[in-house]
Amino acid sequence: MDFRHGCGTMNYYPKRSCRMKLRQGSPEEAGMSSPKINRMERLVEGWAERNVSQAFGIVVARKGIIVSHRAYGKVSPESDASPLATDTLFPLASITKPITATAAMILVEQGLLCLSFPVSYYIPEFVGEGKHHVKVHHLMTHTSGLRNADVNDHSKRKEGLVQIPPPDANQHPGLHEKLFLGYDTPLWKPPGTELSYCGYGIELLGEIVRRVSGQTLEQFCREHIFIPLGMNDTYFVVPEARYGKVIRRAQDLPGGQWFHSPEAMSWPSAAGGAYSTAIDIARFGQLFLNRGRYGDERILSPASVAEMIRDQAPNVSSTYGDQFFREASYGYCWPVNHTKRDSGDLFSPQAIVCGGAGGVNITVDPHYETVQIIFSIEGKRNDGHGVWFPCMNLFNNAVIASIEE
Repeated sequence: MDFRHGCGTMNYYPKRSCRMKLRQGSPEEAGMSSPKINRMERLVEGWAERNVSQAFGIVVARKGIIVSHRAYGKVSPESDASPLATDTLFPLASITKPITATAAMILVEQGLLCLSFPVSYYIPEFVGEGKHHVKVHHLMTHTSGLRNADVNDHSKRKEGLVQIPPPDANQHPGLHEKLFLGYDTPLWKPPGTELSYCGYGIELLGEIVRRVSGQTLEQFCREHIFIPLGMNDTYFVVPEARYGKVIRRAQDLPGGQWFHSPEAMSWPSAAGGAYSTAIDIARFGQLFLNRGRYGDERILSPASVAEMIRDQAPNVSSTYGDQFFREASYGYCWPVNHTKRDSGDLFSPQAIVCGGAGGVNITVDPHYETVQIIFSIEGKRNDGHGVWFPCMNLFNNAVIASIEE
């Protein structure tokens, strides 16, 4: 097979950027098989009919051509609920992180931020033994030496015992309090020695974006990312008029009491607070295949894209739950597939994969020139086999297997 066409190449990354925008087309136009794409769609539809999950929203694109954009299932758990629509909003959870990292890279390109500077250069309150060695780039690879559990425990011990200064006018009061209570959390390990997935580190990154740009993260992302990409249904703060478009899940499911609450929909967390549609996130993924362009809009330089999607933590191990990875393989808020195969078996080692709590996933594979989105509702945390969101892997395998040329 020869993959040297469009923006793609069999090498690590495309040699040139392109201006393509996502458009509808046939699988054959994209070098894929219509019967196999139809089989994949029947597979997902069957999951919804058997209530494997309440809902599935999918987008599959290759070489900028959308070959599948479907919605199956229901928008809420009631038996008489309306059918899921392609413009239903899902909580992105951790898919928010690469959006925040993209905002940071835009500031790098503007000459306003340096990733090799200490976090304390931008946030002087970030203090403690060895903390001056924590660089901004450590936040983006989860190698800062901070752990979520340590930050949470440290913050709880301080609650009610310290005076919290008032937030800035453009700062969310709850996030300000969360950040302030955690600033002096002791390090678990020296930075750069082990990856520990740390949402607090991305909250710090979002705070840096706010302080450096003078805008809220929502304002900055809307101006520099969402509007240029046509991501008109993506929000850090969901407007009240759009609350009815947000998917609802049963309250006994993971996130069931949080994701659809007014508090969650107005909590602009840099680590997990955004809401969006499957097609908007497909546009975001295509940006990386296009090396920073989308249509006539240049959002990132090719150099920034290359840095974001390459392994920035070589020879660094990680532990996630009961899984151990000898090589963490992590870019700037983009997990790099390498040999992990945590979202499918057929992706290239260069694929970047990001999943979010609650059942959402995006994979961008530069080798195969694909963007694959599956948004769903996570049914349970542990099926007894250590498998999280099994439909994600099965869907992704079926998509890649549809490539013919």
